Amino acid sequence: MTQEFQRFEDAVLSEEDLCALLGIDKKVLDDLRREKGFPAVRLTTRARVYLADEVLAWLKQQSRR
Repeated sequence: MTQEFQRFEDAVLSEEDLCALLGIDKKVLDDLRREKGFPAVRLTTRARVYLADEVLAWLKQQSRR
């Protein structure tokens, strides 16, 4: 990861970092965002970041289904 943080839950992740962390490629991440409501923060038309606490909450919610 390219940034340092005290707790993972406080991290702001780039698409590149999140893809590496989850072991998926960008197309899969794009599909999750569009089709499954994966949480992202849009900075510009093409740039997004991901808040680790929202990503963790979304993953936990998916695991309960």
